[in-house]
Amino acid sequence: MEEQRNTISGLSAISAREMRQLYSKVQALEDVVHDIFDRGTKPNRQETQSLQDFDLVMQTLAGMAGFYERIEAQVLDTGEADLHAATDTVTLQKLRERLREIGNFVPS
Repeated sequence: MEEQRNTISGLSAISAREMRQLYSKVQALEDVVHDIFDRGTKPNRQETQSLQDFDLVMQTLAGMAGFYERIEAQVLDTGEADLHAATDTVTLQKLRERLREIGNFVPS
């Protein structure tokens, strides 16, 4: 029971951290878009590079959604979640590695 509680706590903490990072990226992207519209010109090189974060945000959201869908399917099928196996198809390597920290996560 303690192990399950630690796993859920770790999963929640890592998920919250991912959501905060995504929120921060979207806020920065919003600022860039507003600047471009206010100026009424094409984005400069730095702004264009910043706008590429939209793709990273979308990939991260898709990876997180797929991860949770796999956990749900595992629990429905077997009654247990295999978090490591649920990360196997997450295509963003860094996200996959962060999600695999769950078993080693110690809340601060």
